[in-house]
Amino acid sequence: MIEKLFFFALLCLPMTSIAGLSFLGEIQHEVSAHIFLVILALSFFPLMSMRRGFSSAPRDKIYGLPLIMMLMFSVIVISFVPNFVTIRDSYFLGRTGLGKFTSAAAVVLYGFGIAFVTYHLAAKRGWDDLIVKPLAWSVLLCALFSFFEMMAQWNGAMSGLFKLISAPFYSGLEAMEGGDTRLRSFAFEPPDFANTAGYIWPWLLAAMMTTRGSKRILFTILFVLLNAMIVLAEARTSMVVMSGLVAVFILLRVIFLPAHRLGNPEKMLAPVTWLFVLFFPLGIAVIAYFFNDLVFAVVSSDNISNLSRLASMTAAFRMFEVSPLYGLGFGQFGFHAAEFMPAWGYYSWEIQHWLFGPTGFWPAVYSIYARFAADMGLIGIVFWLGLWLWLARAVLVETIQYRIRTGDVPFAAYPLILSCFAVLLAGIPCDTVRSPMIWVTMGLACRYLFSMAQSRRMAAQALA
Repeated sequence: MIEKLFFFALLCLPMTSIAGLSFLGEIQHEVSAHIFLVILALSFFPLMSMRRGFSSAPRDKIYGLPLIMMLMFSVIVISFVPNFVTIRDSYFLGRTGLGKFTSAAAVVLYGFGIAFVTYHLAAKRGWDDLIVKPLAWSVLLCALFSFFEMMAQWNGAMSGLFKLISAPFYSGLEAMEGGDTRLRSFAFEPPDFANTAGYIWPWLLAAMMTTRGSKRILFTILFVLLNAMIVLAEARTSMVVMSGLVAVFILLRVIFLPAHRLGNPEKMLAPVTWLFVLFFPLGIAVIAYFFNDLVFAVVSSDNISNLSRLASMTAAFRMFEVSPLYGLGFGQFGFHAAEFMPAWGYYSWEIQHWLFGPTGFWPAVYSIYARFAADMGLIGIVFWLGLWLWLARAVLVETIQYRIRTGDVPFAAYPLILSCFAVLLAGIPCDTVRSPMIWVTMGLACRYLFSMAQSRRMAAQALA
């Protein structure tokens, strides 16, 4: 049952606009969240019985995940302790600082639950069945739904039919403003759909590369449909994600994991790793240098979305300047947004409504790096960047060594490395860690590293 529910949860990843259960907070609008919570509930009892000795089933070794979980919650606690008094006394839009801290930490705990379940399921099922099939079905459903969405935009006679079809999927949030012709499929907004599609992209690419015959034709069609929907979503920030994924794929294909073994790719690991490590601080330095010009251009334009994004990120980095080491506490950006908001930010009616209006919409940061800078300071940013760069590099190193031993490249190598970078790149325009694919990727990467370690030991024993 857990495997079937996991399949269904991945299939429903793009569905992020349902009414849902209000007590679930920021994950209430996601169909997959409700399914994953059922999975976690069903998984809890067998795990507990195994721990207490009531089951004869052998316990599987868990590689990496417990340490990652301990480190992340250590960072969260470090940001909490020195800010305890402020967090305790904070209140905004009916929420308390302690309540928001607890709910934000609960989302992380929920994510690690998904990672642990993924880790164990990946040992039992082939990854093409576990991951690729549900994602492929998801793309097919999105394409069919999007067909009716586009027909409703082009033909007024179809709008009534689409309204009827979409009602269950759009029940959680208000309808988009008229005139926005961007494709959003099942999601609550086009950028959200494009970000989810970005997580699916590496797996369909890998399936298209490794299959043959009719399956390859099918995956090629689905891959083309996925890219077409990403383009039709017209999410500018998501284009950054896709451009980054294409660049990483070229690096893998040409230098590290080429179709034919050439030279020694390991000698390129150190310089390329340092290139990625330095990319983010260099990017921040460039933005800081041209910041005033950027503000003038954004304020002068008529794009409210860009203005809201830049103003919120500026407020977050002002919080970082006040507490650069450990931030103001996990989940606390919204309580301090008005205090640190730049004056030009109030030219955005979105900012005005979030901070002073009756909407009750929690202020968004729009970037995980800006959010972690405000909430957890330098230790939060370094941990998040270091975690995903380490996972990507570890998977690549193990894959290169495996190829040297066997001559083969495992199917999961390309999509896992690309997915690690998808998490890093998606964090530029997105400020949440609730996306299930973040945690699915973490669980799969740790399982892959464990499997590679086992393969290495078996090879050593065979030689001995």
